[in-house]
Amino acid sequence: MFTIRSSSLIKAPKQKVWDTLIDFESYNEWNPYIRKQEIINEHDKSPSATQIPAPGRRIRIHTNLPPTMVDDENKKPFTTGEILTHVDDEAFRLAWRFATPAHWLINAERWQVLRDDESRPGGQTTVYETWETFGGLLALLIWLFMGTKLQVAFDAMGSSLKDRAERVA
Repeated sequence: MFTIRSSSLIKAPKQKVWDTLIDFESYNEWNPYIRKQEIINEHDKSPSATQIPAPGRRIRIHTNLPPTMVDDENKKPFTTGEILTHVDDEAFRLAWRFATPAHWLINAERWQVLRDDESRPGGQTTVYETWETFGGLLALLIWLFMGTKLQVAFDAMGSSLKDRAERVA
């Protein structure tokens, strides 16, 4: 088992950062790692008419490794199916897990949490923390072959979230 972690200090109120984070439809505008994220219908995997995140809803994530804002026609993004496990608008917590029946082979859960920066009173600065824990038989291979790339991607997403939230704040 291993965990990838990243954090960013964002000069914007938590609600602004949260609104950016849960607006999956805008990811292609600012997120170099997760280029597209959409809520899908469970029965046919088509995009859902409503893109409002809620626990239990399935999402499809298209990622770029290495992270880039350039969409390359020759490079196909890596796509995963996930299930939202936590969407807490009051505590500013978002989590999803890898949607696989073979948890013994690979399992992963990604958390994203926002909190006020206690060193800067006034609620205008937010700490963004994210981590993903990988387990199962394939976790070692993911760590060996993708660990560094995932760290770079998590850092890029945090930096881009900071840029986006500070621009719209």
